[in-house]
Amino acid sequence: MFVKNLNTYVILSVLAVCLFISSPARAFFPSDEDVNETMYQKYGALNSFEAELTFPSEPGTKLVIKRGHDHWQQTFTEAGSNATVEAKSVGQYFKTIAQCPATVEMPVSMLQFWAPDDPVSDWMSIGMNNATKSYGFHEDTPAFVFGAEQGDDRSPQIWFDNENFAPLKVVLGPQQEISFGTYSKFAGFMLPHTGTLKMGEDVLDFNIQWKSIRKKMAPAVFSPAAIKKSNGCGVPSGHVYEFLKKCLRLNKSE
Repeated sequence: MFVKNLNTYVILSVLAVCLFISSPARAFFPSDEDVNETMYQKYGALNSFEAELTFPSEPGTKLVIKRGHDHWQQTFTEAGSNATVEAKSVGQYFKTIAQCPATVEMPVSMLQFWAPDDPVSDWMSIGMNNATKSYGFHEDTPAFVFGAEQGDDRSPQIWFDNENFAPLKVVLGPQQEISFGTYSKFAGFMLPHTGTLKMGEDVLDFNIQWKSIRKKMAPAVFSPAAIKKSNGCGVPSGHVYEFLKKCLRLNKSE
């Protein structure tokens, strides 16, 4: 009787341990400190860059993003049938500081969502919940999800490749999603070269060409005064520009 009870006890104990280890509630998720440390190891040295985004649906449109001195600067160029329209903005973190023209309402730099200055804190500032973490699949890639449970496609969240921790997808809100793909090493960093913006069923593809990495840039490039004094600025009106504005907006009341 004792042996029988002992065997039963051993079996139940093993099952309990297995369930305990495999339970989603078992906190094997990276801590906030782990997430920050991993992102700093991967991208902390990426303190300056210049990238050009182009859009297959509008060959005459491009977005040049520069990063340096803890700021970002964007130049959006739209080539129309009659004239070329150019708009500029400069900002820090997820805030636009100055733009030309003043009424252009350009969105925050798309690459700021991908690799922010202070990852966990910055992602939380746009609504991601650091108490909610899960695992899932981005297409066929096992992923760690910061900010949402499996099946939640509405809450702000970011998905990372489980193996190399490359950011794969950022959800800003219901029907607002940025995906980054075709990662390859460039100047020592694993960088995305393609991506997709989604708003519900609507999709906008983009390509990223990295022009320079860790190149010194003059502080004047990111000067709000210089942006405000820029000449020849206009307000773009094409499909890409409107898609960017809507998909990357942070004010959910708009």
